[in-house]
Amino acid sequence: MDPRDRRRGFAARKGGRAVGLAVAGAMAGALGACAHFTAAPLPQGPDLATSASQLSVDVSRVRLAPLPPRRIDPAKGVDPIDVAILAVLNSPDLAAKRAAAHVAAAQTFSAGLLPDPTVPLSTDIPDKMAGFYTAFAVTPTIDISALITRSATLRAARASESQANLDVLWSEWSTAQQARQYAVTVLTNDEKAEVLARLDAELSERARQSGIALTRHDVTGPVASADLAAKLDADVQLAAARVAADKARHQLNALIGLAPDARLPLVDSQGPHDPEPAAVQSALAALPKRRPDLLALQAGYESQNGVLRKSILAQFPLLNVGYSRQRDTGNIYTNGAAATVTLPIFNRNRGDIAIQRATRERLAQEYRARLDQTVADVAQAQVDLANQQAALGQFETEVPRLEAEADLGRPAFARRDLDSAAYLAIEQAVIKEVVAMWDTRLARRLADIGLETMLFLPPAEAGRP
Repeated sequence: MDPRDRRRGFAARKGGRAVGLAVAGAMAGALGACAHFTAAPLPQGPDLATSASQLSVDVSRVRLAPLPPRRIDPAKGVDPIDVAILAVLNSPDLAAKRAAAHVAAAQTFSAGLLPDPTVPLSTDIPDKMAGFYTAFAVTPTIDISALITRSATLRAARASESQANLDVLWSEWSTAQQARQYAVTVLTNDEKAEVLARLDAELSERARQSGIALTRHDVTGPVASADLAAKLDADVQLAAARVAADKARHQLNALIGLAPDARLPLVDSQGPHDPEPAAVQSALAALPKRRPDLLALQAGYESQNGVLRKSILAQFPLLNVGYSRQRDTGNIYTNGAAATVTLPIFNRNRGDIAIQRATRERLAQEYRARLDQTVADVAQAQVDLANQQAALGQFETEVPRLEAEADLGRPAFARRDLDSAAYLAIEQAVIKEVVAMWDTRLARRLADIGLETMLFLPPAEAGRP
């Protein structure tokens, strides 16, 4: 054999091995950089705090501008604003929503990655015949279309991530305000129960004495029955107040992540203040730039714009390009280029473009509907607050008058200057009006919290630093 042929054969084998080694090295490097699976077992039981002292009080993690910065010490008692902050820091549901938002962040990371090249490899091994060589082909390719649409994809992913974070922020605000409502419900019903317990004790004593008097035939059966009925009615009202307080307390514990039998040391804060109409209108006008759920819808609309841009870009010719290095069995080396083009003749991605445009229109209408509904809700809340304030003012005038009449009626009844039916009517009227007054107070405070929630305003009762 000609020595030159041997040298060419050696060079060919050397070149083939070099290509093979380069490909093998690239694959080994890629595999070495791959992520590895790590087991993450689920918890085997609930993870609820058994006392308020176990709750997180790291207020530096609170992102809600309307919640005032303050130190929280559960050992000294927590008011409704403290409870709102504790809910943001400790709610299990919020923890799950924050974890879900991490998915959007991961999707943004994924959208920013460049497409991996594809490296098809092939070889042809001839039968044992003199003068023939093993043929091979290496054709690396890359998806140019993915590079063209990368900017639109990344923009849409970033907007989606922003939307997810704003949705979490709105969930934090909603959870904080719901916790305030539960705390106010507990406190109001506890106070209501204290007042009713005193009135119930008086009616219980009256019913007991009437029972004794009935056995001595000092009163008639209808009188004793009326006294017993009044006592039972007071029992029902007292039990209802305690049940309402216990229910709200359990709902609050579940919201914050406390065990059902744990008790928050709740203390009341100053009452609500009537919002100024001008302040309400100013806050309402600025809502599209302030309220997290509206900002989240805006981010969702911008994300859809990115998806639409990507869909429009995809209507143009799709292109994969590559480079080829080959050797045939005759030991002839060739270099070449390869391309795969999808021609936009029939489909042109028109179906997906129509879908994305319709989706964008739907998101725009949803945003408009949310704005319109907010304006209507705020107007209704203002009317409700005005009505409740007027009713509360009337109750707070009438109840002290009735209580004063009851205080005067007791000695008059003892002196027989007031008959039993008249005195019982006064006592029953006091209970009825007391219940209505406390119910209106609760409704007034809950409505005030609801208005602050809609307007994304700081709590009016947040007076303690």
